Order: sequence, then C-alpha cells, then structure tokens
Amino acid sequence: MENNLLIAKAVEYAKGNALNSGITASDIATNAGFSIDYFNKIFLSHTGFTVMAYVNYIRLKKAAYLLRCTDKSILDIALEIGYDSHEGFIKSFKKNYEMSPSEYRNKNKNQIMYLGELSDKSVVERFIHTNPDFKIVDEHTVIDYLLEKDFKRYGYFCTTIKYCGLKIVAPDADFEKGFIGVGDAGNGKYYLEIQTNDFNLLSEWLRRFTGRKTFYSNLDEHIVRSHLEKIGTDIEISVTPQALFLDDDINDELPEGIVIRKLCPTDKSSITKWANGKRDSYIDHLLNEQHYLDENNLEYGVFEKDELIAVAGCGIDEVHGLRLNNCCSIRFVKGKENNKIYHSIFTWVTNDIVKNGAIPFDDLQNGEYARSHGNFTSTDVGYQITNYRYDVE
Repeated sequence: MENNLLIAKAVEYAKGNALNSGITASDIATNAGFSIDYFNKIFLSHTGFTVMAYVNYIRLKKAAYLLRCTDKSILDIALEIGYDSHEGFIKSFKKNYEMSPSEYRNKNKNQIMYLGELSDKSVVERFIHTNPDFKIVDEHTVIDYLLEKDFKRYGYFCTTIKYCGLKIVAPDADFEKGFIGVGDAGNGKYYLEIQTNDFNLLSEWLRRFTGRKTFYSNLDEHIVRSHLEKIGTDIEISVTPQALFLDDDINDELPEGIVIRKLCPTDKSSITKWANGKRDSYIDHLLNEQHYLDENNLEYGVFEKDELIAVAGCGIDEVHGLRLNNCCSIRFVKGKENNKIYHSIFTWVTNDIVKNGAIPFDDLQNGEYARSHGNFTSTDVGYQITNYRYDVE
C-alpha cells in the first residue's frame, strides 16, 4: 500500500512538472522518496510506463490540446511542452499519434476535446497492479450490454464511459455480475464508479477500496441504506437523483420581452458583457469560436431587449446511437434571476433538446441547487427519476 501512495505522489509530481525541459527521472524519484534504481522498475510495474516515457506522454497530450485549440506554431508548442528541438518533437508526436503535428491539427482543428481524451491512461494500470483479480473489459461491449438491458437507467453512465474516459474492469472479466469504471481524478489518483445489483458484492467493494467512490442504484436512499446496514456496511453516502425527460411536451411559454436562441460566434461582445470581467473554463468555451462548430454543443442565450441576461449551458453526448443531453446549467446576470424565468428557461430548453432528437437528462435541478435556482425540481416539470447516484468519500 505504501508503494501505491508513493507512485500516486510521483505521478502527480510528473504531471505538474512534465513541461519543464530539465526534469529527470531522478527528480521524480527523489520527490516521491524512492532511490532511482528501485524507482524505474516499480514505476513501470505500476503504470505501464517508464518514468520518462510517462513524462513524454503527458507532454504530448498537452501538445495535442494546443494543436487543436490554439493557433500557436508547431515550434512554439514544442518549446512550450519541454522539447529542445522542433525535429525531436515531430518525431515523438508522430510515433505516438501515427501522424505529424500538422496532420493532427488539420484533422482535429474544429473538434473540441472532451475529458476522455485528456484522462491519464496509467490509472487503470495502477488499479490492476494493486488488484490483480480484476481484468480490463472492452468498454464497447459493456456499453452495448447496458443500453440493451436498460437505457433509461444506464444511458448516462454509458456516455460517461466515453466522454470521461472510464476504463472498465471486472473480476475475471465477468462484468454481468458487477464491474467498476476506473477514472482519472487528476491528482495522481483514480476514482471508481461501481455498477452492481449485488449488495453483498457492493459492500465488499466499498470496504475494499479507499478514496473517492460512486455507485448507482435504481432503489431510493432508504432501501439502499437498509440493504447496506443488513450486511454490516456503515458508510457516509450522499445521494443525487438522475432523471430523464420521458413525457410529452411541457408548457414553455416565456415571459413577455424574453427571447431564447442558440448562441453563435457573433454574440461574443454580448457574452463578454454578460461575463462582466469574470473568466472561467465555461466562459472561455463560450468565447471560443470553435466551440460552436460542434453541433452537439447547445449554448442558449436568454435575451431581454437584445441584452444577454442569462446563458443556459447544455451539451448532447452521443454513444452507440443514444443521444443524451447532459443537464442544463443556467447562469444569470446578477439581479435578473427570478423563479418564473428560471422555470421558463428550463422548460423551453427541455423542449428544444427533444426537437434536436436527444433525450434531456438531469441530475442538477434538485436539492439545494434547485431551491436556489428557481425553487423547482426537474421532476416537477415532467422528468422521471430513473436512477440514483451515491457518492462515497
């Protein structure tokens, strides 16, 4: 167990310092508390990478992001990610991506990267190293199985496998009894998404694994807690309903003077005014013209007398033919929010998503968030709870 924690520390340090051209395996080993001779061997066995191969992997992921999302020259990117020469970078990139940086840019220039493309592929290697009774299961097989079994319950999890880069593992590759999605927590650690209907197995896995875990059930909190208590599992859990809109059209009449439409690159000045000097990753997306080239990004602007007063952020995730909207987050200019307009925007967007041929999904408009964002839940307007997510820290 001590080595697992030290390797996680080494991975975090490598991620944070990979773009430093002077970083060495010795630097990473020293920071993690290993001798260099021992470290190379144990790092490889835990992660599937040699130390410097891992550093290079992190650099090339950063390069791929810069090639797709910026107009920086290839030389500038090479220098930024820690390469001393243009030629060395091109050779390394081509070996990893089987195309040159220029070819990669031309192929992917108009495509926004999702989390799965940025996730660290060493996480599943580290999980299996410490849990050798688990095997990797083909995620496409799992997605097909779950969608056929119950798309209402498992659909959102299937999109998570794709868009968050979850790797599926199961004991002896038997995923029908239960399996785990291993994800990148971004700090050298991994998190687990557990799927099983067997409460004895669930209890065993919750006790066995430390760190952040999530499990799913279509049973409500009282029943789940009762099952876990019967088999002696005393854990702290928080519960979030997951709902799909499976009803007829709902009333989406807007207040007088309010207009909703999809945002586009020509709205940049309105978005900048709406942001009022604030910058975060979502605002950066809204100001990035490439964001609007992806037809699955549905960013709605709420206008009052041609002034942008709110933005409703959505996005359609598609996997194996299932098209599912991932929530609707509504952000207002201060002073413009009120319960009636929250409700109107939410219902209008729900109907528009249906018109776009997708199923609206929600696990946001409930609980404390709902009370402070319109004081209604998604189930109040026709969504149906199909699953519950249980988070365990």
